[in-house]
Amino acid sequence: MADENNPCRYELAAHSIRELIEKSPLLTNSQAFASGDSIANRLTPIKRVFSVIAGIQKISEDINLESIAAPVRGLLGELEKFFQWQELNRPARAKMIARHLSELSGAGPAPPVDLFEEEVFGWRAADDYFKKVAHNGVENLDCDEFLRRMSFIENSLLRRLRPRSVEQLGELDALIREAENA
Repeated sequence: MADENNPCRYELAAHSIRELIEKSPLLTNSQAFASGDSIANRLTPIKRVFSVIAGIQKISEDINLESIAAPVRGLLGELEKFFQWQELNRPARAKMIARHLSELSGAGPAPPVDLFEEEVFGWRAADDYFKKVAHNGVENLDCDEFLRRMSFIENSLLRRLRPRSVEQLGELDALIREAENA
């Protein structure tokens, strides 16, 4: 990213961050996040049917619905498939990310998955953002936003992989003795 002479530096960095996100479950011997089955892929058949409708007649308030009845039925069918997929997969993806973040936290009892709701939302938003940037889907890229989202992912991983140590072990020992004597 430091090479200002490279006009594709953000796209290349976004590809790397996307790979880091996708492969980070391997750190806990879990499977990498699946890629390829995205909203964009699921919207392709809907766009295709809509294009047929738009090609038959200009979309406006005085459109002749009878002339596009069959394609509209096709569009409704594709929309139904999309919403069924979304209903099944979007919550499952959030749970998978929450489980992953919990596993990265290391040994000891795992925190409840619902505690990660805000972080899971940020993780998904960052993942979606870096996928768009990597594939030139962001016009007028905001460098500060890029760095903010990159820092979010980096800090999420660092917090889990390298938790802050207690600076004064004596303080920790005193707290343990206090709890044992209580």
